[in-house]
Amino acid sequence: MREFTLRADDTGTLELVCERNDKEAPEPDVRSFAERDEFGLLVDNLTPGEQVLLFVPDTTSEE
Repeated sequence: MREFTLRADDTGTLELVCERNDKEAPEPDVRSFAERDEFGLLVDNLTPGEQVLLFVPDTTSEE
């Protein structure tokens, strides 16, 4: 598992967007969990070994 450091935007929101290559695949099931210092998403019903593309807003660039 890789570790990434992400930063919430100015509204305190962290947006994670994934895109699948297989547009014909059935919709996945998304579950979430939240505790005091941890939270996460679990995505079920993907094809075993399926890769997805993760989009994360770039909060380091200055506009």
